[in-house]
Amino acid sequence: MRGEDGVVEETRYVAGDGVLLGAGSRWLLLTDPGDERVLDELWTMLQGPPPPASRPLTERVMEVVDRAFDGEVPDLVLLDLTSGSPVSTSRGAGRLRVEGQRHHLSLSAPAVITPAGGPARRLLGGVVPARSAEVTLRSAAGNNGAGLIDGIPQEILAAKGPAGPPPRRPRPSTPRPATPRPDDSVARDTTEPDPALMARIADAAPALVEQQPRTPVPTGSDQAPAEDHDGSTVFRPEHLTAAPAGETVQAVWCPQGHLTRPTSALCRVCRTQVAPQHPQRVPRPTLGGLRLPTGEVVPLDRSVVLGRRPQPMSTSPADWPHLVTLPAEHTFVSRMHLHLSLEGWDVVARDLGSRGGTTLKVPGQAPVRMVQDHPYVLEPGHALDLADTYEVRFEVGPEVGVSGP
Repeated sequence: MRGEDGVVEETRYVAGDGVLLGAGSRWLLLTDPGDERVLDELWTMLQGPPPPASRPLTERVMEVVDRAFDGEVPDLVLLDLTSGSPVSTSRGAGRLRVEGQRHHLSLSAPAVITPAGGPARRLLGGVVPARSAEVTLRSAAGNNGAGLIDGIPQEILAAKGPAGPPPRRPRPSTPRPATPRPDDSVARDTTEPDPALMARIADAAPALVEQQPRTPVPTGSDQAPAEDHDGSTVFRPEHLTAAPAGETVQAVWCPQGHLTRPTSALCRVCRTQVAPQHPQRVPRPTLGGLRLPTGEVVPLDRSVVLGRRPQPMSTSPADWPHLVTLPAEHTFVSRMHLHLSLEGWDVVARDLGSRGGTTLKVPGQAPVRMVQDHPYVLEPGHALDLADTYEVRFEVGPEVGVSGP
């Protein structure tokens, strides 16, 4: 079969143990190679300009795959809808089935997305864990500018970027050896940020960061620090923990003494009725906690950055966030994946242009894929799923340590 001059209307996928990567008219579904460098190389090929006739995309992709799997035949299906290129190539259990404008990719028969396979999520582009996908073309009769991206003029959707290859993606650094895991019951240790960044902050504010001792995370009555047992760490500098809150808010008090926003009829902590009163400006209290999958709670007394190698969004010591480092095995999570900021009484989440994306889960509603760099105001009970592999939840109440003002 040959490619057709069609515009991809939308792509949907079902999460699984394979890997789906691509965007627009080029998609690749294959067995997870377990190597981020291989995924980066394949991603660069799929996003690059049309290959020369002497080196077609299929040949280049297969060369990388054969090298990654050491000659073994993985499950794979490659779909290229670029005009003049072969539509598909499959290996192993990879399957492609075409039904009109729909192209069903799967790593096992039948090649179709079914309700029993789990929720099918929309994807504009990127790298996600998946077992099947469906790429739908816009029909010629219905190509009037409506579709996945509504309200954008067709000439903008059809616009192309500058000629030439895209900028080179940075190569991932060699991972550090895994830290021994002596006991799953102990508390987490903390990890240091980039030494170069620490040096810049030390030059700017030596009185704040000069040789500050690390504060161990307490475990019951045992105050000794322990080794990290799963690679996930939270860095909380002592000079910031002890510093008073810089931002103030208008607040009222409930009968139990909890601070809450003046526009709320119920206390944000204990949910009791708040009597009418004149609000007063006070230092902003801790707004709740971010519960990690292992049960640890990160206090929302300042912003939070999550990723495999998180860094502060600003070099100012006053803006230093909690840095939550995810385990190295979460390869679909980006180094800088998610940012939570405190804006007045609101907790605001932003996906930092991550490769695997972030899903917002609101109780009683369908999950929503977050738009990169778009602000989402969180309410207690909302959950954030990073790359469909690591879920955190915003909580308020005594169980997360928010019981006082």
